Amino acid sequence: MSAIKSVYLAIVLIAFLTSLISFRSGLPFHLKLFAGLLGLTFVVEIFCLYFLWTLHIKNTMVVYGPFNLVEFWVYGYFYYLLIRVKALRRIILLFLVVFPIFWLATFIFIFRFNQWNTYVTVAGSFFSILFVLMYYYQLVMAEEIQSIRHLPEFWIATGMLMFYLWELPFFGTLNFFLSYYLAHRSVNLALLNTRLVLDCLMYASFSYGYLCRIVNTTKYSSS
Repeated sequence: MSAIKSVYLAIVLIAFLTSLISFRSGLPFHLKLFAGLLGLTFVVEIFCLYFLWTLHIKNTMVVYGPFNLVEFWVYGYFYYLLIRVKALRRIILLFLVVFPIFWLATFIFIFRFNQWNTYVTVAGSFFSILFVLMYYYQLVMAEEIQSIRHLPEFWIATGMLMFYLWELPFFGTLNFFLSYYLAHRSVNLALLNTRLVLDCLMYASFSYGYLCRIVNTTKYSSS
């Protein structure tokens, strides 16, 4: 396992452990839901890294495939709980209904768990970016200005935007890069490492989001 992969797993674990504080601090349900997703993410990564290879099962899509459905759907539900603008909530609700059908259709008729479902990743990345922009719009249009320094949802959204702005074009052109993998191995390795670095930054942003809320809550409760 590469050093950057080890760092990535450590940061995901830290993000999950940090998010557990939300269950003791009276944070809203959407933050607890997100904490559960972080825990599931760490379990999936460890399972694919160690157990599937131990069992000599190299097709990790049997795990990553269903996880991608859960991950993007939870993202959608997270923002559905967070956003109050009715028109935007309708868009998110439509996504929550249609996305599982889209996931099932692409896996049954196109990818069949034999390769990475780029259609799902591209669609999920696009809507993740869209949801973040919806949240930013809600923040800007709010009557009461909130301090983003102690707003966990802002740091979660910002981490997601930073990562999925890369993820969307990367997986949109993945088949191109794979077709030239042998001739441009160093280029592909650099792209994968860049993706891991951005992944680390995203989960670090999640950790900060939970920590800043806890610090702020402790500050006001002790004053």
